[in-house]
Amino acid sequence: MLLGMETFSYHLAFAAGEMDVFGFIERCAEFGLDGVQLNVNGPGLGHVGGAEPGHLREIRKMTEGLGMFVEVDSRGTEPAHLADMLRICEAVGADLLRTYVSCGGDLTQELAQAPEHLRQILPMCADMGIRVAVENHEYETSQEVLEVVRRVDSEWVGTHVDTGNSMMVWEDPVAATAALAPYAASSHLKDHIVIVAGEPLVVGVALGTGSTDCAECFRILAEQSPLERLIIEVCYAYSAPFRRPQEDGAGGKLGEGAFRVVEGPFDPAWVAPWTRDAPRAQRERMTHWQQEAVTESVAFVKRLNEGWH
Repeated sequence: MLLGMETFSYHLAFAAGEMDVFGFIERCAEFGLDGVQLNVNGPGLGHVGGAEPGHLREIRKMTEGLGMFVEVDSRGTEPAHLADMLRICEAVGADLLRTYVSCGGDLTQELAQAPEHLRQILPMCADMGIRVAVENHEYETSQEVLEVVRRVDSEWVGTHVDTGNSMMVWEDPVAATAALAPYAASSHLKDHIVIVAGEPLVVGVALGTGSTDCAECFRILAEQSPLERLIIEVCYAYSAPFRRPQEDGAGGKLGEGAFRVVEGPFDPAWVAPWTRDAPRAQRERMTHWQQEAVTESVAFVKRLNEGWH
């Protein structure tokens, strides 16, 4: 499998101004990765850092010179927005656009309108040769994502398999991966734990060090999906609450399996769920710990890949 990385893996470094998109691409090349996934959420196209045509051409020139594949990471299904993001994909040489349905609004309404929204941009996808991958992103179960993709019923729209986000709706990561894999167009391979800090939280850690069975998720994606490449996403210093009550979730139970509660005190180099409240000196150290988490994660996934081959 070809391996790539999502820019969110360095979200602290981007936020601190210690990394930009060119530094990220260079870092991925140093790791020997095959591609990049660029998160464009936020002002100035997020981690891309601007929509100026010359800037986008420089990104494309750099990735093409390194022989890297490119994917773009956005959100929402509003057709005009997706059309704009497809144009960004074309500008940077990306052949895939990841998106997700719910941005925290009325989930029932968002799921209901998503198939028609996606159908409206299919001609553009076909003209540009760019696929859209719909992710299970914290609010949606695998079955809800599959329903959207099946209703669109197009070779240009598949699933984006995130091996961690299913936990926020109480769905076992391995089960969600297996359900989404046959329709997969892209992925995020990541690792999470559950802690209780007033309320249960899903917290990102380096791959191979958490409660997600990353090796089994990798095997499923390698053997049961049409994917030829996988995207590493390291969620160190990211946490999210459960998005549904346990009784309305997808079967997971607090304290069991991937939802076992990990007790503190926590080594901040391993898990940092309270980034916003951390003292400035510690936040500065977190960018270093993030680098360590990424390095460890890349090595772990490379071992999985070598073992699968």
